[in-house]
Amino acid sequence: MYNGWIVINKQSGFSSTKVTNKVKKILGVKKAGHAGTLDPLATGVLPIALGEATKTMSYAMNAKKSYEFEVTWGASTDTDDMEGKVISKNSIRPFKNQIIASLDNFIGTINQKPPIFSALKINGKRSYNLARNNIKFDLIDRKVFIEKLNLQKFISPDCSRFLMTCNKGVYVRSLARDLAQSMGALGHITYLRRLSVGSFLYKDAILLADIEKLVDKAKLLEVIKPISFVLDDILAIDVDKRKAELLSMGQKVPINRKLENKESVFVSCNKRPIALARIEDEKILPFRIFNN
Repeated sequence: MYNGWIVINKQSGFSSTKVTNKVKKILGVKKAGHAGTLDPLATGVLPIALGEATKTMSYAMNAKKSYEFEVTWGASTDTDDMEGKVISKNSIRPFKNQIIASLDNFIGTINQKPPIFSALKINGKRSYNLARNNIKFDLIDRKVFIEKLNLQKFISPDCSRFLMTCNKGVYVRSLARDLAQSMGALGHITYLRRLSVGSFLYKDAILLADIEKLVDKAKLLEVIKPISFVLDDILAIDVDKRKAELLSMGQKVPINRKLENKESVFVSCNKRPIALARIEDEKILPFRIFNN
């Protein structure tokens, strides 16, 4: 049983769920999950939690993400990317300086309406299923945060490439749509690559085909990152064997040093993951236990 994280370089044409299921089959694991959905069109960083690492998925999902993407001007589609049906066209092509000036309006906390073809649920049903069946519905704007947004290359009057760093919840397709509309143009995504999710980087990502070649268990273990890889931003506490046993049974234990109350800490014993816990009144209270 593998417990840890593997970062996949997802190829275009596959859903994130399909890639995750393929990894499960290749590695023979019963439990796995991906941290942050990538559209089938998109490529790049897809972190997949294996085994007990699935208990830390929320930490990866909440991490900052960076993307490289291209917007083609002149047409909008029902999916806001090249896989959708063209619903409108115009001849407006934004100038380079106009694009650069418009980007400031999309940096910081902004309101963004998700694309209708998304996995969001409306009254218990996925919005993409409603859209496919031509059922009318409204999606409300959400506040999202974009840290950086730069024009990387003015490829041609018809197409521009961008780099973005953002928090959880940003839809790149919506950004392309709204950026175009802000300049009186139309636009949709024709290329999208995720470059990072927290500490998971594109340079470390591995193709599915390459995982299949790593039949040797020792080589596989070299590419699987530890459970703690996504927990760098929270306090780590190492405890002795007796306390580790008690925590593994769900019991609280005293802590040997004075610490303020904390919502989340990572507890280990001789580098072995024990639990996610909170600190309360100088005691460690486990709320998610790792099975070893």
